[in-house]
Amino acid sequence: MQSNAHRFKQRAYVALEDSQLQSALRFAQTGFVSRRQEAIDAFPEFEAVKRAAREIKEHTLQHLDAYLELFEANVVANGGQVHWASTPAEARAIIVDLCKRANARRVTKSKSMIGEEIAVNEALQAVGVDVLETDLGEYIIQLANEPPSHIIAPAIH
Repeated sequence: MQSNAHRFKQRAYVALEDSQLQSALRFAQTGFVSRRQEAIDAFPEFEAVKRAAREIKEHTLQHLDAYLELFEANVVANGGQVHWASTPAEARAIIVDLCKRANARRVTKSKSMIGEEIAVNEALQAVGVDVLETDLGEYIIQLANEPPSHIIAPAIH
């Protein structure tokens, strides 16, 4: 069986020779950069808002414990339940247990990097739970049975 790295290399060479694909990728990349710049130029407060967002992020991370407790209190107050996990293995075990208790045979999953980071799909599939991705790019990756090669645009894979 070929390694993922070897298969990736083979597919990369094929993709590099595909002029239509290369043209589409150049168009997407150029369009993304120019449209982003146009949006920034149309937003005079961009730098101030960016700075404020950074400060909010830093404050939140410095007080993360308090914000997580507040989040849990709000979830519980609205009838929900929060499960805490210290490790990816613990998180997978909690998710698998929830699915088993619900007799779930299929779950629909939205795009989430945390799911990718903890390998939740693999854990669910290992116990017979079918995972259906709702994000097109993630679905393409799921069908290819490979990890994404692009963090924010998995369909580019």
